[in-house]
Amino acid sequence: MDENVDENVDKNTTEGATEGRAGHPGEGTPPSGGGPAGAGAHGSLAGQVALVTGCGKPDGMGQGIARELAARGAALVLTDREPRGVANERQRRRGEAPPSGLVEFAGDLGRAGARVETVLADISVRDDVDRLFDTVREVHGRLDILVNNAAAPQGVDRQDVEDVPDEAFDLQIDVNVRGTYWMCRSAVPLMRAQGYGRIVNVSSMAGLTAAPGSVAYSASKAAVIGMTRALSMDLGPWGITVNAVCPGLVATSRAVLDPVADLDLAQAMAARGRAIPVGRVGMPADIGALVAFLASPDAGYVTGQAIPVDGGGLSPFPLRRPEPVLGSAV
Repeated sequence: MDENVDENVDKNTTEGATEGRAGHPGEGTPPSGGGPAGAGAHGSLAGQVALVTGCGKPDGMGQGIARELAARGAALVLTDREPRGVANERQRRRGEAPPSGLVEFAGDLGRAGARVETVLADISVRDDVDRLFDTVREVHGRLDILVNNAAAPQGVDRQDVEDVPDEAFDLQIDVNVRGTYWMCRSAVPLMRAQGYGRIVNVSSMAGLTAAPGSVAYSASKAAVIGMTRALSMDLGPWGITVNAVCPGLVATSRAVLDPVADLDLAQAMAARGRAIPVGRVGMPADIGALVAFLASPDAGYVTGQAIPVDGGGLSPFPLRRPEPVLGSAV
């Protein structure tokens, strides 16, 4: 374990962080009204506590989301499996050093004035999820915003269905579905007690439209959308909204999966972006901006939605499709 990261929590706290506590209606009783602590200006998250998973990649959506929430004043609890960055396949092939990770990112936010705690956790491990929420209760005593961004790594699952190993399918379900479920279930008691909450699940356009060679991933992300809609119906009476964002092609380390053309990331993204109506690929900040809105009091009448963030495209990302078999028509 890295000496700078406690197994449970590492605090990067600045003076003057704003905290508050909403009223607590009776357990199991829908509130007559209410809102988050510190609710004020439109878009402000001051006084609120946000938990964001999957924040270890410096070019990932988790960090883009966390930046947007911090900019609006939220206190953050960030989590990932690793304290330091892990090189992706492309970086390993090039012999590049691993990128900075969760610890460095939290430190940067703390120095910029945010209140940040980090917790090492694997959301597919129930004990880790329990420990994560124990930390949230001990440090903050409340939770206003949950963003389920963590996702299983991809690779061997992206092939024809008969070639997908069982363990690769299981990994997508364990992290993307079961992990998201455990996170939501653990957040509900805190949010229901305070009569307010915002849950944002990161799904994918693959969960709405699917893509060739993605049976495991598409199935898991479609399940997240179904879970989101069901939870929104159950939790709405307690002031808790539940929504999903469905990114298309976003310029993260996960986006460049084709090892054939060893192009710089910028070149690869520019080439793929030309096929998207807005003429570019998405950036983590694009996802973060939508998540920040859905996490705010302003989005109180938006729930149960799966919102595409894909620049007007219809498929999640360009993939090489199988060549058609030519022959005479029957």
